[in-house]
Amino acid sequence: MKKRMMLIGMLLPLWGAYSQTGTVPMSPESFEFTPGTVEFVTFKDRPSIKLAANSGQVVIKGLNFKDGTIEFDVESILPGFAQSVYFHKRDEKEQEIVYLRVANAGDTLANEAVQYCPYIDGVNMWDMYPNYQAPAPIKKGDWNHIKLVIHGKRMQVYVNGDTWPVLDIPKLEGIYGEGGVSFEGASYISNISVRPEDTGNLSPEEGPDLTRHQSNYLREWALTEPVVLESGREATREQLLDGDLYKDVITAEREGLINLTRKFGMNQERKVVWLKAVIESASAQGNFLDLGFSDEVWVFLNGQMVWVDKNLFQQGAGKYPKGRISVANTRVPLNLKPGKNEVTLAVANDFYGWGVIARLGSTDGILAIGKFTPPPVVPIEDINQYLGSYSSKMAPVKLTLTSENGILMAKAGDQPDLALSYRGNHHFENIKENIKLTFHPDQNTLILISGGQEYEFTKE
Repeated sequence: MKKRMMLIGMLLPLWGAYSQTGTVPMSPESFEFTPGTVEFVTFKDRPSIKLAANSGQVVIKGLNFKDGTIEFDVESILPGFAQSVYFHKRDEKEQEIVYLRVANAGDTLANEAVQYCPYIDGVNMWDMYPNYQAPAPIKKGDWNHIKLVIHGKRMQVYVNGDTWPVLDIPKLEGIYGEGGVSFEGASYISNISVRPEDTGNLSPEEGPDLTRHQSNYLREWALTEPVVLESGREATREQLLDGDLYKDVITAEREGLINLTRKFGMNQERKVVWLKAVIESASAQGNFLDLGFSDEVWVFLNGQMVWVDKNLFQQGAGKYPKGRISVANTRVPLNLKPGKNEVTLAVANDFYGWGVIARLGSTDGILAIGKFTPPPVVPIEDINQYLGSYSSKMAPVKLTLTSENGILMAKAGDQPDLALSYRGNHHFENIKENIKLTFHPDQNTLILISGGQEYEFTKE
């Protein structure tokens, strides 16, 4: 008898691990949950878990899942928003999710009935991946059988025994490729089965991104650090930043997505970031930019504002498709000049995902598309040689050049001071105002180029 008890004692720790690599017992010992919010019941003759709307995530105990199959039956308790299964859960900030939108049960044409998305830094990225949702044959008032097959970068989701997956995800977008499994949403859940390494015939390799074959996406942008943009304020031309401040670079993910949430994490308040790219055209031409964005965008071409738009789901002002990011969000006309054209975007966000997708309408006559490269920082050899007042017979205005913290400042008449960036060899410019100055200290003169016109000034 003593030996038998010792054997049972040795097997007990193994039972938990075994139960999580096959059928998971519908008992409190198998799960982690908030006490008092979960019931273990018999529902429609099945051992089940009853989750309330306030249960939070109910986690399978001690499971670290990477690849394999997760299956379960669920019947939602109406009314409700969603029934969710999480996987690769590192914590509340980093996890991946598949969820059924309960309101779409019975509607076989609802494109958003089932969705996959990652959580990145606590942000549910549902609005960044509109292609990762689909119709599904969800039943009301009955059990629904859900099956997830996960292998490497790929996942397929089946609902109610369909031969074909309702979702076929070409690339899982989460930060981590392994972690816990949990459930959430008012519902009854039964017949949970987790089978690691049971990946069927699903390849672990990332599926193709067909947009990679399209050369007209703007895939590389120089960008600034995000800053707070107070509620009600707009980005303006006066806020355009000097090229020197575009010190970082971001590259597009699949389908041309510039994923600002992955870059900067969650925004606790409304913020704006500035991005800059260059389109080089062989000649002057009319073109356009198909632009996806979340949530607000201001578009500048060669320093001039040309477009403002909003994609505000929470304010009932969401763009097609239903407030999610897509190149179908808006179309921006671009009147390109010969040579290099600077496209600058100010993008604001304080709601879920943050990003941009930009696709040029036509590449006919386009020589290059690429990120903006900040001009090199050149120290001024002797700023004093440029200081003073200058006048011109060609323009009825006096220029005053002063120094402020080692930066050359120019003032035309009673206009505000403009900071000038040094480019070497006595050349200065202000990109935002499209002004260039070239000094000839030995002659006490300077050449001002503004609006395509050239003016000579002499030092007084």
